[in-house]
Amino acid sequence: MSDTRRGLLGRLALLLALTCVAVAALFTAYAGVHRDAGAVRHGTAPAILDITTAQDALRLANAAAREALESGQGTLVGAGSGYRIQLAVANQSLAGAAEGDVAGDAGLRVLQTVSGLIVAYSGWIERAAAASQDPDLRGAYLHYADTMLNREDSGILARLDRLQTEQRAELATQTVFGWPERLTWAAALLTSAALVDRLRETQRFLRRRFRRRHNPWLFGATLALLAACALLALGTVQTQCAKDESRGDLAETVDIWQSVAGGEAAGRQEDVARSIRGTAEEVETEMRDTGWRVGLTGWVPALAPALATLIVCGMAPRIAEYRFRVR
Repeated sequence: MSDTRRGLLGRLALLLALTCVAVAALFTAYAGVHRDAGAVRHGTAPAILDITTAQDALRLANAAAREALESGQGTLVGAGSGYRIQLAVANQSLAGAAEGDVAGDAGLRVLQTVSGLIVAYSGWIERAAAASQDPDLRGAYLHYADTMLNREDSGILARLDRLQTEQRAELATQTVFGWPERLTWAAALLTSAALVDRLRETQRFLRRRFRRRHNPWLFGATLALLAACALLALGTVQTQCAKDESRGDLAETVDIWQSVAGGEAAGRQEDVARSIRGTAEEVETEMRDTGWRVGLTGWVPALAPALATLIVCGMAPRIAEYRFRVR
């Protein structure tokens, strides 16, 4: 085997090896940012908003029941339609949060416990409505219901607060662009740059050695790799920005709820419902375009055989000019 043939085969082997490494690194880096985008859009974000909605609805239900019963209307309307509507909203929201399954089995157990406590809570409210003619007994029942809802460590709202904290921790994990993601993208860009450099150097070598001005196959492989890197990098930036903005919107909504529930924002009760609706729409808008970008993940590995085909087509004719000689 001639030295030229041996050198060409070595260059081909190096190009193919770099192709496999570069595409594998690109796939890992791109998938690392996009694998949780669907979970954020369809699971974590709705679940966080569902918990906030349930908390706010329970707070409003408790206030509506107390107002109806303490105003003397209990004999006519019981705890009132406002109480029943808000309680239904809370139960529906908790069911939605359970479908999200964000916090795993532990989260589902918390939601089951909360659902049972809400049944007990509503029982105390109904007892208070039935005792509307006895202010002392009615007050005692309302106190029991209020304690069950607002007890600092084991109340319904406290349990939902802890669950939401776990959900937000999961959201942070799903949306952060940390060192693992940065390292994988650095590796992807470095290996892709190395492959581009080798492709350019190989084209220069072939131009000098074989007096061929252009090698369209290798030039096409270079353009395809650069275009793929640009597309994947742009998609990653767009998806990460959408995840960051969604996380910020959700944090703002939870902060509004906590300030209202803590009495720090009197007169802003309507802000909670408005913020929840607005955040749901904003997250959906921000994360909508991530769908097709997530779907692009499955096509990244196809880049390897495409580049390999172009490289082999560019090198094979030159290698064929230096065949083995029979002695």
